Amino acid sequence: MIINKEYALVDAKVRTHINLYDYGMEIRQAAEIIFREDLKDVRVKQLSFTISIDSPTEKIKHGLLINFGKCIARQVSGLCASAMKVYPNLKHKPSRQLFKCISSNIN
Repeated sequence: MIINKEYALVDAKVRTHINLYDYGMEIRQAAEIIFREDLKDVRVKQLSFTISIDSPTEKIKHGLLINFGKCIARQVSGLCASAMKVYPNLKHKPSRQLFKCISSNIN
């Protein structure tokens, strides 16, 4: 089954000022590295991008999604500097998030 997930920058204030088209190559490269032959398509728009993954289950493994985000972050440090959200945590080091899923469907 094909899973389609659409992502946008998590920081709503920054989202309207950054054009993800400018980072399309890095997003595609990260998706190719992480999802390999399971990747069916990557569509980058101005405010979001969609990945299409062929999966035997109804979910994409959480670890793959985390690694996908880390892979993008390594390639676009400038984007991280302006759009990364940091969530403090008293017991662990702070969590960081660049993108959030805004839509998901299965074909």
